[in-house]
Parts: sequence; C-alpha cells; structure tokens
Amino acid sequence: MKKIIVLIGIVVFSFSFTANAQNCNQGKKLAEKTWEKFGPWKPHFTLNGFKAASRIIKNHWNWIVNNSPATIGPRLLEINEGNVNGNILGKTKSTFVTPPSFNNRVVITINKYQGRAETALVICTHARNGMTQEIQRYTFPNDRDAKTKHFVLTGVKGKIISVSIKNRSVANKFKFRIKAK
Repeated sequence: MKKIIVLIGIVVFSFSFTANAQNCNQGKKLAEKTWEKFGPWKPHFTLNGFKAASRIIKNHWNWIVNNSPATIGPRLLEINEGNVNGNILGKTKSTFVTPPSFNNRVVITINKYQGRAETALVICTHARNGMTQEIQRYTFPNDRDAKTKHFVLTGVKGKIISVSIKNRSVANKFKFRIKAK
C-alpha cells in the first residue's frame, strides 16, 4: 500500500511542473554530491566503494517504484558495463550519470528501439572544480523509426558525464538503451 501511495505522489508531482529547456543542470547536483563522496581525483583509485554506495541508492529507489516505467531520476551509467534500458512516458525526463572517467575518450551510444516521441538529449561533463560544460545536444524526431546514435566525447578523463533525456511529447513514449564505452 505504501508503494502505491508513493508512486501516485511521484506521478502527480512529476506532472505538476512545466517543462524546462534541456540543459546541464539536471546532472549538476548529483555530480556535486558524487564529487563530495568521491573525494579528490586520483587516476589510480578504484571505484569499489563508490559503486557500492551508488548501488544502495539505486536499489532502494527501484524497490519503491518496483522498476516500473515510473523509474525516474538520476541513475548510474557505468562505463564499459553494458546497456541500461529506459522508457520515458509523457513529458518526463531521465538522467544518467557516470563515475569519474578514467579514459580520455568515451563513446555514449543511445539506441531508440520503440516509440515515436520527439525526445531531446544533452550530454555534459562535470569537473571536480565545479565546472560544468555542455558537450553534445541532439533531438530524436517524432517518428517510429529505430535509430542508434553514437556520441564520441574527448577530453573527459577525470570528469563525470551526465546524459539527460527528455520526452517532449505528452502522449508518446520513447524506449531506449544507453551505454558508455
């Protein structure tokens, strides 16, 4: 019963705001909190502690919404860990955030495989010093065609990458897979 009440509250809350333009602010707060927890940038540092802390948050959130289409909010996108599936319904958004990159070059691949919503995305980097930079911007058109887009990011070593995806359609969905390599 508590899950249903929380889920209804989240849905009402998410549809009560007007849509803002896509920008780098979606991942900025999470990147700042990640840097606080991560500490200073160390190229030879392991991510085991960071992954464990992130997994606890992710598991708790998924328990609340039971991994349904209401799974919204920032999610961890691990580099070289395979695909993460997503489904954006209505005028909502999803944000994915990587841990600090150990590579200077990262390729973000987004595969739209179902739906017809016009969907905008913005890819940003967040440096340890608080500097946020928009790297790429793209809009998937309103059509039923499956599409795969690759975004090659360079100069991202030691930076957190955020990918914000926003559905611009009221009634259409956007099903996708995203991965970072």
